[in-house]
Parts: sequence; C-alpha cells; structure tokens
Amino acid sequence: MIGYPRDCELFNDVIDNKVEKGGLKHLGSGGYGDVLLYTSKKNDVVIKRVKSGQGCKNMKEFKIHELLSKDGNKHLIQLFDVLKTQNFLFFYLEYAAAGDLEQSIKSKGMLPSTIAKEYFIQMIDGVQFMHSLGVVHRDLKPADLFLTSDGILKIGDFGFATKFRDDDGGNMLVTLCGTAKYWAPEVETLKKLVDGPPLDAWTCGIILIEMLTGRRPWEVATLKNMENWISQVEGKNLPWNNVEADVMSLLRKILVVDPVKRATIDNIHEDKWLNGNKNIENVNGGETAKPRKDRQRKVQDVVTIAEENGRKRQRVPKKKFSCLD
Repeated sequence: MIGYPRDCELFNDVIDNKVEKGGLKHLGSGGYGDVLLYTSKKNDVVIKRVKSGQGCKNMKEFKIHELLSKDGNKHLIQLFDVLKTQNFLFFYLEYAAAGDLEQSIKSKGMLPSTIAKEYFIQMIDGVQFMHSLGVVHRDLKPADLFLTSDGILKIGDFGFATKFRDDDGGNMLVTLCGTAKYWAPEVETLKKLVDGPPLDAWTCGIILIEMLTGRRPWEVATLKNMENWISQVEGKNLPWNNVEADVMSLLRKILVVDPVKRATIDNIHEDKWLNGNKNIENVNGGETAKPRKDRQRKVQDVVTIAEENGRKRQRVPKKKFSCLD
C-alpha cells in the first residue's frame, strides 16, 4: 500500500487520545471497532481498527471483504489492504466523502423520488453482485450505505456478511443476525437457520420505503405490526399511503411474509419501475444530471496482509488462518 501510513502505534495514539496527527483523524468508535480517516494530497483512505481475536469473527469479515474486492463492484466499499498486529487488524478501506444514507434521510426528512430510485438501483446492483458470489450481507441498513461526493452509493460494513453457497454451488441456510428494525418476518417467527438472499431482499424494500417517506413502515416485522400491510386495509398515516403505484407494485412483491414467494434480487432488478427513465436530479445541485461515465477505481488483484514490522508480506490466498480451517 504505497502512500498509506503503516504505523500502528500512531493509529492507536490517534484513536485513544482522539487527536489529529500526520493527516489522521478519528471518525468514531463503536461495536464495529474504531475508524480513522487518512487524508493526503493524493489519497484519502479509511482505516478501520478491529480486534484480531473475538473467535476470528473479524478475520472472517476480512476474508469475505477480500472476496468481494477481488473483482470489485463500484457499489461496494473496496478493501485495499490489511495490516495485522498482535492485537488488532487494520482494514484499509475506500472512503465515501458524502457520509451515509441514514444521515441523508435524517437531514432531508425524505428523498426526492428520482434520487431514491437511483440509490435503490445502485443498492440492488451491489447486492446482486454479492449474491452472484454466494455472499449475503444480513445487515443492510441506511447507516451501512455510503455516498460519494458524485452521488455513487456503496454498500459497506460486512461484519455480518457470510457465504450462503458451498463449494459445489449448493445453497446453505444461514444463521440469523442483523438489526431488528430491518429484520425480515422469518427472523421473528423461525428463530433458526433461514435462506440468506431473501433476508437482503426484504431489507432493500424497507430501505426503499424509508428513503421515499422518511419513515420505516414498522419497528419490527411481526405479523401484528404488519397487519395493515398484509390485509391491505387502508388506514390513516401509513408510510406507504402516498407511494406511487409502480413503486407500490414493486414493494408488494418484495415485502412478502413468505420468503419463498418473495421477489429475489434478480426479480427486483428486472422490475419495470427500475428500468424506466434513470435520469435523476443531481444530488448536490438539484439540476438534471447528465449520464455519468462509470468511474473505475484501480483495485489490487490480490489484497495483501502485512505483519507489524512491515517487512513480511504475503499473498493472502496462500496464507491459511487456523481459526478459519
């Protein structure tokens, strides 16, 4: 990672003392770990510090993120490198300068339908790429959808992501996890292993309603909370009351209680609402945006992992981690 700092002691100092040093700024801390932003004239990169123990959960996140970054998709936050020390892993991640979708919804109340549609299309594109590689996110929410300054949405935070396809191409059931406000109803009813991709599809529908209305349709997807939605009985002050007919038609295909009957990400991608006029208002200027050329960021073919002294570097596919065996 030429051009990026590799001084883990400096990273820890900035995180622990909440000060800025050497172009490093502490962005925040939480259950996900600690996050720094490194800024220079040539590069901006997010450096995420997580513990290297924890039953190798964070090493699993690294392996999943490495898989997703090998070919790369512009709607996923890219992983560039990893620094491994005795106590921590430091992930070097792509930086999205415009914050996250949760911040955008809170500041605006709701998004213009053209912008919500464009973000939804980009989210579906990213999720479709993940599913094509046999990976399910399991914790999609606006706080994990990051925005660049030129209006590109990128999915991030793969701490709960897991593989749902085995080496022979067969589907595997996955354990339940994520954020209760975005859970699919099978999480509340089954309390056991479930099919992974329908979980992501459901959450995409909830996020679409939230973008368009500024509200989630319910706090938790229990049958009681969803009574008005399931019965389709009209009521006052329901979040979906003013949603356009084409959007409502799509939502009725996504937010289906039975995961077997729920629209897949591929079904959603082919829906007529998503394939209409895709010109949108410019997120920053409010004017109609001209078609953008895809901006391709050069991504390393192989993500590297370095030891603390910075001298010993290996190609990750050749390195085995005992905790993942």
